[in-house]
Amino acid sequence: MYIITTFYDGPSLDKIALNSLTEKQIQFISACLIIALKDIRKQKIIHRDLSLRNIIMDNDYYFNLIDFSFSVDYSNRNKQIYKCNIDPRKTPPEILNNYENDYNSDYYRLGYIIFFLIFKKYPWEIKQLVNITKLAVEHNLKEKYSFDLLDFLMRLIKIDIKERLGYKSIFELINHSWFKDFNWKKIQNKKIVSPFNNIKYIRNHMPCELFTKSDIMIKDYIKLANHDYNEIILKNFGW
Repeated sequence: MYIITTFYDGPSLDKIALNSLTEKQIQFISACLIIALKDIRKQKIIHRDLSLRNIIMDNDYYFNLIDFSFSVDYSNRNKQIYKCNIDPRKTPPEILNNYENDYNSDYYRLGYIIFFLIFKKYPWEIKQLVNITKLAVEHNLKEKYSFDLLDFLMRLIKIDIKERLGYKSIFELINHSWFKDFNWKKIQNKKIVSPFNNIKYIRNHMPCELFTKSDIMIKDYIKLANHDYNEIILKNFGW
């Protein structure tokens, strides 16, 4: 059986996240993810495992959402399969409180990713997370990142789901002031030059080599399968 899918040989976001990123770079990553979430929303899909390791850079230095092993079809809601705690520390609070998982849980996880890209820590690693703007001041990041970015982040990780950005629609994210004058059509068509395009990353071609080896093994297996093993055994034993 062959599974045909798009192959990405770029690094995952967890290999990039520990670097000091500009606001433009964080905005670009966020926009790529919002487009991905918007596309899967059309298919009524909740990803449920939005994390640094599941975001991969392609040859155009754009970021792609992968690994849909925990995803579910929200058009056929079944509460029994929606309560999935992959990592309790990164799980949206409504799921920890045994409420049904919905699209908003993906937006919360997007907030977690942006938080890490800025502070190099997750919210649960900071003892008193009262106000993100104050936290940025404490970390001397107020001058590096705009109020619009911090507001966007703060509204994504709201505990009360009704106050969370995206509660009504994903267009709440798209129309936020942080993306004012942002050309969504251009990035959708990959017409925007990625702010990562001048950074050299080691491309991982090993999976391709493994596919080639697998293909050779399959062909060898087919050749063996066509032999009459009874005849081979009889010949080897001199019968």
